[in-house]
Amino acid sequence: MMRETFIVALALLQIAVGGRAPGEEKPFFETGAVREAASPGERHAYPVIARTAGGQLLTVWTMMDAEKRDGRIVGAFSRDGGRTWSEPVTLIDIPGKMDADPSIIIDGRRILVYSTTVEIPNRIERSEVWMTVSEDEGRQWSAPLRIEMPYKYVVGKRHLGLKLRDGTLIMPFSWDLWAEAGTPARTEGEMDLKSGVLLSTDGGLTWTPHGDLHIFERKVHPGAIWGVDEPAIVELANGELYMLLRTGTEWLYESRSPDGGRTWTPPVRSPLLGHNSPAALWRLDQNPHEIIVIWNNSPRHRYPLTVALSADGGRSWSRPKIVATSDGPQVSYPGITQAPDGTFVAVWQQQRPDGGRDIRWARFNRAWVLVDP
Repeated sequence: MMRETFIVALALLQIAVGGRAPGEEKPFFETGAVREAASPGERHAYPVIARTAGGQLLTVWTMMDAEKRDGRIVGAFSRDGGRTWSEPVTLIDIPGKMDADPSIIIDGRRILVYSTTVEIPNRIERSEVWMTVSEDEGRQWSAPLRIEMPYKYVVGKRHLGLKLRDGTLIMPFSWDLWAEAGTPARTEGEMDLKSGVLLSTDGGLTWTPHGDLHIFERKVHPGAIWGVDEPAIVELANGELYMLLRTGTEWLYESRSPDGGRTWTPPVRSPLLGHNSPAALWRLDQNPHEIIVIWNNSPRHRYPLTVALSADGGRSWSRPKIVATSDGPQVSYPGITQAPDGTFVAVWQQQRPDGGRDIRWARFNRAWVLVDP
């Protein structure tokens, strides 16, 4: 009797999120590697994934050689929906500095990639943002150009930016309050961060900040950040913007904007567990009233990595489905998009026992997200 009740409940859930009844779509899930570390200690980190206007998938991330502290932004393309990936090419490599926290924005046929670039060693005092652009589906890239930012230490923007329906480009970001005051934090656990968005009306060359989001909540680990960091955003079907924020608490926090990112509601606790690790969001192509989230569903750890669907703008979510997990090493910093055929394609960094990191991928469909485990 309990089993029959659960099956009925699952069917109702699928209907509630606008879907097909069980059996009309066969669930599938597969996984592989975008890039594995070629030597012990080589690190591939902070991936972001986007679908280009031509239907290719692009993943950009930070690559750090084992023997060097310098990192660079690299990118790889998939032309078969995420099953196979090209060799990575360097997109941003500022000499003598660390290039990290990549962002992607798809602006029609243009692909914009941004970095957060810091001195080596990093004093958490000042950062730079560099941009490169491709006008031809990634065959050629412009020389990196430094972009002016409104704060001294801009971080937390390793996400997919958006082109809003009015043509404005939007990029989520964070900034450190201690750096702004001229008293740099010594460690990440001392950082106190605010978040918001950057808006551009000139194709990504100049940006204006909006939002001044912060929380005063007790963190649950000394190495975690204070405040809110690494915001992910999605434009809902009604035009509202929904944001999920990393915190040092046991929860992701959320905020909403009714006016294209110019004003935001105060951050409040979301329904999603999550500690000191970012999420990623995507609005479904075939079901535009639905959004999907991928995040570390844990109050303490950067594992497991899970996905869930919402049909009410993030107010409630389907049961979390595990994409990747571990017994200690992190599986974190996810990105997610859809291939042209509607398949979800997720990427993340996966820590190796030797200290290195791989970029992994998973492909799955909506039916797999909702099926009984």
